Amino acid sequence: MKRTPLIVCVCCIVTFLFICATPSPATEKIIWRGQSSYSAGLPQLYAPAEHFAKEVERLTDGRLIIKMAPGGSIVPSMKVFDAVSAGTLDIGCTWAGWWIGKFPAAVLFANSYPNGMQMDEMLGWIYTGGGMDLWNELYRGHNVVVLPPYGMLGSENFCWSRKPINSLSDFKGLKFRTVGIWGQCLERLGARVVTLPGAEVYPSLERGVIDACEFGTPAIDVKFGFQEICSYLKLPGIHEPCAPLETLVNKKSWEALPDDLKHKVEVALRDSCFQAITNAMKEDAEAMEYFRNYKGLHVSKLTPEMIDEIVRIGNEVMSEHAKNNAMFDKVWKSQVEFRQKVDPYADLVRLPYPYAK
Repeated sequence: MKRTPLIVCVCCIVTFLFICATPSPATEKIIWRGQSSYSAGLPQLYAPAEHFAKEVERLTDGRLIIKMAPGGSIVPSMKVFDAVSAGTLDIGCTWAGWWIGKFPAAVLFANSYPNGMQMDEMLGWIYTGGGMDLWNELYRGHNVVVLPPYGMLGSENFCWSRKPINSLSDFKGLKFRTVGIWGQCLERLGARVVTLPGAEVYPSLERGVIDACEFGTPAIDVKFGFQEICSYLKLPGIHEPCAPLETLVNKKSWEALPDDLKHKVEVALRDSCFQAITNAMKEDAEAMEYFRNYKGLHVSKLTPEMIDEIVRIGNEVMSEHAKNNAMFDKVWKSQVEFRQKVDPYADLVRLPYPYAK
């Protein structure tokens, strides 16, 4: 009889240790399969996605792990949206401009049209001007949730060319590689628009299949070596002043996530986007300095008259799309109204260039 309390005590201890050793649902690891639309060789596009995944694991103490893969590793780069929608991927890090064939208004979230939003305007509109709600409305019914951008690119180069472009008349007959609304604008200037995948742009320029192209930011373009075969680089990239990088999550995967982890995912996105912006500012400046000192390369800016006409044509094309697509019209009006609200103040506080050095 005297040994009974000891046996009971030992049983209680064993039971307690067993309970402690069994992980509770709250501490079980959640593993998401993710993919970018971009290769690891494009740091401004892939590195922010990789940073975001690492930051999520750190902030959640390993409760949520995102196994991020480069473009093409799991599904083709152009199929990321469909893969997230189907649940093949839990999360995709991509760019809205890829889906304009299915969702015409996606070009507005890609900011790929003449006189699009500047970076500060775009971020302000996304976070405080209703942009996130409209982004999710665009994809409603496709089992996809849009989260804030995982990164943001700065202004693209306007174009690389083997021929001088000193006036808008120089676009006539020019074989120009581009896509989307900007391509439609160039056609009205007389250019012959050619659509090519990224890997074919350099050899096509080299062989004379195309005369000019737009591709990416200075830091991206320098890796492709366009300066080796083009004599002219034109700025600024009025056709894409900045580019938010799109974060897509499978709806079921997102809804299954505990609320505290959802918050940490959004915090990680803000961090990765901020880091992408600050890194890009330095990297683009360094690349442009390299271009300006590259022997045989002429770097110049569009004239104000050229910019004014491009904006006029761009507004004309945008208005036509708005008339034909209600969602396009709704998003574009929202962006215009936001700019009309913030631009007067920005003009008051913006320093003229000579004083901003």
